[in-house]
Amino acid sequence: MASRRFPPDVYSGTETVFEALYKEARTRHEVRLVVGWQSGRERIPPEAVGVRLRGMSKPNQWLSMAKAVRAEAKRWKPDVILSNNIEVPPSGVPTVCIVHDLNFGESGGMPAQGMSSGWGGRAKRAFYGLRSRALNRVVTVSEASAVALADAGIDPERVTVIRNGVDTDRFCVKPRDDESETVRFAYPSRILPGKGQHLAIDAIARLPRLHKRRAELHVVGACVDGVYLDQIRVQSYDQPVRFSVDVPDIVPHIQAADAVVFPSVMAEGFGFTAVEAMACGKPVIWTDQPAIREATGGIGLPVVAEDVAGLRAAMKRLMDNPEERAELGAKGRHWVETNHGWAGVWERYERVLAAAVR
Repeated sequence: MASRRFPPDVYSGTETVFEALYKEARTRHEVRLVVGWQSGRERIPPEAVGVRLRGMSKPNQWLSMAKAVRAEAKRWKPDVILSNNIEVPPSGVPTVCIVHDLNFGESGGMPAQGMSSGWGGRAKRAFYGLRSRALNRVVTVSEASAVALADAGIDPERVTVIRNGVDTDRFCVKPRDDESETVRFAYPSRILPGKGQHLAIDAIARLPRLHKRRAELHVVGACVDGVYLDQIRVQSYDQPVRFSVDVPDIVPHIQAADAVVFPSVMAEGFGFTAVEAMACGKPVIWTDQPAIREATGGIGLPVVAEDVAGLRAAMKRLMDNPEERAELGAKGRHWVETNHGWAGVWERYERVLAAAVR
C-alpha cells in the first residue's frame, strides 16, 4: 500500500480513508506500507517504509515516492499494489489506485467535472487519463467522481465505485455535557478557501439579533492556508465564532455541537465532513452537489453553493426547531450505520484487488 501522505503527519479525508483501509487490510493479509512524511518520521507508523518529502516540490515528491515504491516492489515482490495517488509508477506489479476527487484541493469547477475547464484543468485531466493507462483498476468513492473520471478520459469500464466508510465506534452519538441554551454550529474541516469557512462566518454574522445572541460557530480543523486563516479571524472579529486549529482529535468537537455546517465550494468527491457528523447524530447543512447528496443519502438541509442567505436561513431553521435537529440527527446516524461500515467497504476492495491479481 502506497501513499504520499498519511495520518497524523497529514490529515484530510483522503488520508484517513487510506489509514482505515490499511488497518482493515492488516487484520487479514500481509501488508507493506510505503508512505511519505513532511513533519517528522515519528508521525507515520513505525512499521512503514518512510519516504522523506519535507521541503520538496510536488514533482520531486512524486519521484521520491516512485523510487521507493519500485524498490519495495522489487525487494518484497507483492501480489498487488493499492495506491492512494495516481502518480504511482509502473512496477510490473498489478496496481489499483484510489481517486477520491479531481479538485486538487482547489475551489471552483463544476461538481460533475471536478476540475475547471481552463488550461490547468485540461492539463490535469490529460495527466489523469495518461496515468490511468498503467493501472489495472481505478477505484473512486462516488458516482459523481466516476463521472469526473470519465470526463478526464479514464475508461468507465475500468472504474469501480466503492463508497467510503466511517468508524462508527469512534464517530458516535454523545450528548452535550452542559445545559446551555446556546446553539453550537461546528464546521470541522481543513481550513482553506475552497471549504468555505468564510461563508459560514458570514451567515452567522447575518442571523437576526435575537438568534445571534444564542448562536456560536466553531471552526475546527487543520490549517492548510495560513493567510486564509488570518483573513477569517479578522472577518470573525466581534462575532460569535471560535477557532480550534490543528486539534489532535476532531471527534469531541463534533459531538459538542448541536449541528454541523458544510458550505464547501469545492467539487467534493465524497463529503466526509457531512457523513462523519451524521455518524455523531448531528444534523448537517451541506452544499447541494452530487457527491455530497450521494454520500448523505440526501439527509440534512442542502443549500446552493455560496448562497449565504440560504445558509443563514437553514441555520435559523435548525435553531428554531430542536425536534427537527433530533430527527435529522437520528436519521443520519441510521444511514451511516446502514451504508458506511468499514468491514463491508474493505470486502469490496478485496474483490477488486483479487481480480487485479488474477
